[in-house]
Amino acid sequence: MSSSQDHFITLCNLWCEEQLSSDQLIELQTLLRSDRAMRATFVEFVQLHGQLAWDAGIGVGSQLANDTGEIAAVPSNASSSIRSVRQGSRFSPRMVAVAAVCLVLASISAINYRGMNVLQIVSHSVKQEEKPNPDTSTLQPQAPQLADNHDNSPQGSTADHLKPLELDGMRSSALSPDVPANPSATNHNDTVAAAPIETPTANDDASIIAAIDRLIAAGWAENGVTPADIADDHEWVRRCYLTLTGRIPTVNEAASFVAHQSPRKRTELVDSMLEDQRFAENLAVTWSNLLIGRSNSRGVNQDALFDFLLKQFSGNRPWMETVGDLIAAEGRSDQNGATNFLLAHLNDKATPATAVTARLFLGQQVQCTQCHDHPFAKDRHQDEFWSLNAFFKQAERQTLMVENADGKPQPVWILKDSPKSPGMTFYDTLRGQKKAVLPEFDGHVMSADDAGSRRTELVRLLAGDSHQLVAQAMVNRTWSQVFGYGFTNPVDDLGPHNPVSHPELMKLLTKSFADSNYDVRRLMRWLTLSQTFQLSSEQDEHSFTSDDPQEGGTPLFSRAYPRSMAPEQVYDSIRIAIRSAADQPIDSSIGSQHRREWVEQFVQSYGTDENDEQLTFDGNISQAMLLMNGEDIQSAIPLTAAEVTKSAHEGPNGVSRSLERIAMATLNREPSEGEEKVFRNRYRALSRSLPADQAIRTATEDMLWAYLNSSEFTSVH
Repeated sequence: MSSSQDHFITLCNLWCEEQLSSDQLIELQTLLRSDRAMRATFVEFVQLHGQLAWDAGIGVGSQLANDTGEIAAVPSNASSSIRSVRQGSRFSPRMVAVAAVCLVLASISAINYRGMNVLQIVSHSVKQEEKPNPDTSTLQPQAPQLADNHDNSPQGSTADHLKPLELDGMRSSALSPDVPANPSATNHNDTVAAAPIETPTANDDASIIAAIDRLIAAGWAENGVTPADIADDHEWVRRCYLTLTGRIPTVNEAASFVAHQSPRKRTELVDSMLEDQRFAENLAVTWSNLLIGRSNSRGVNQDALFDFLLKQFSGNRPWMETVGDLIAAEGRSDQNGATNFLLAHLNDKATPATAVTARLFLGQQVQCTQCHDHPFAKDRHQDEFWSLNAFFKQAERQTLMVENADGKPQPVWILKDSPKSPGMTFYDTLRGQKKAVLPEFDGHVMSADDAGSRRTELVRLLAGDSHQLVAQAMVNRTWSQVFGYGFTNPVDDLGPHNPVSHPELMKLLTKSFADSNYDVRRLMRWLTLSQTFQLSSEQDEHSFTSDDPQEGGTPLFSRAYPRSMAPEQVYDSIRIAIRSAADQPIDSSIGSQHRREWVEQFVQSYGTDENDEQLTFDGNISQAMLLMNGEDIQSAIPLTAAEVTKSAHEGPNGVSRSLERIAMATLNREPSEGEEKVFRNRYRALSRSLPADQAIRTATEDMLWAYLNSSEFTSVH
């Protein structure tokens, strides 16, 4: 590390310990303004500092001083690292810098969306040994097991020496003949406006959608970017299903949409899906994961929380009402699902509840202000964290033993408020100074002797918030869920320190969402019927490099940004692809033990005071192959291939129909010419040593396996 970098880290360390002189503060500010890399390192440094200090409970200074101001004893069970902090020693600047850099590098992942080598997959799959699994009914189509001589195919056949071929469904820039290159001329999106935009109102969806289009297009013009062409129907319908229902469409759903001739078919599909139970289920899954995590490390009633959220989203209850129920809920965890949110985060004097509430519902990352003032937002101070924390001081978590369905005792949690006022909330600064605050939000303060429900009062203040933070946070997060990036990065860290990419648009959507009585369906309708959502993921090279948020640029939303599926989306899409290809019934997997266990393979819970966890699934090719080569898939693919190829020898195009069906089932598009060539060559090679029906079945298995293992399958694009 250079001397200048070492000096910078020293300044960061001094800042975290509130020991900067005035001259050093000016020097640090100058460095941060002049160097983007230093700003990124500083953010990681502060986050790391907060994580290392978090284990001290309510702050590093909480046990540094007693009531007389003298240095207090450190508990014998404290870790050596935390003990050194409590005793006033500093972290080694070089050690902390290295740790911060590691955090930065660990957060960067490059995902290859350009497809993978089909022939390598096909030839490799021939060598896989199939193992029966009696517990894979959730993935297997309901077809009789057929004998399979897959491993009898000859080695070194003609197909093994063919030129490698990539899946090119996402490479092709050619659109269907009826889709014009100019987005404004398309007849697929009936909401695109060419006329001047009037000021939108909450009762006028068309005006709001048109305003979105106008403001996004203004960003393109300012940056000299040409937007991508309108996505063809195959690409768009897949993206729409993944966005709104969390899984790909079936063969029949995709084919029916593509064949439909109505110029309003995209609007009609969005409107029908927003009323569909699958849309509510998808939102309930998404928010369950956000509220308590996938691992549920605190052991709350995950199913009850999901049922509560499903009821809210199915009834399209106002988002502000849902937020209020989650914050102010009381009762048993198994009877009132909303209680499970706070029950999962009341540990450590409700500091996790404070941080998670601010992050999810207010769009603010305040965890570092538990220990010190915010590093960039000068108006966000440590006392604000504890003023928000004071609203949760009445909440109590108790255990009750009840009998389950089998008559056996099992514990449930009860969430309630203490009838007594907890008075002032005390906290310690890094200097060991003890301070006290009252519950306060948006300038409104509760008195220390007020015995009323503090959480109920917080809900009232959120609803009347002059800054509409709840609406703003939901708009930003929903935009990110639809388009892959929010107006800020990260999506849950709003404030003056974090520039908004499209401030006028975010302000418009925030006001419109609040004016609509926090209508989640309407918000989703505005976004999915905008011109931005209609765009393809393919774009000319100049515009692509000018609008590349993956490389750190500001997102202009001039194309659909490809991103990896969440593990729940992968699981459900695999089931849909396999069952749909075999023309088997489609049912919901939500709530099944098999699905939950499959997803939990990719979740790591840290067990920290913040109750955070890491999702290790990132959708890359090697990981997808590891996932899909399990016994579940290996036993299901032969059954699917057998069903698909039953009529392969009926008529001159029977072989092609087999490939077309599995391509539509997995990628929701027709196979490319190159993929069809590989498939036919593989079939011919197998036919030299196998009966025709077994050859076509084996070739179909190989191609199905290749499609499922492709990056195109595991991405939303």
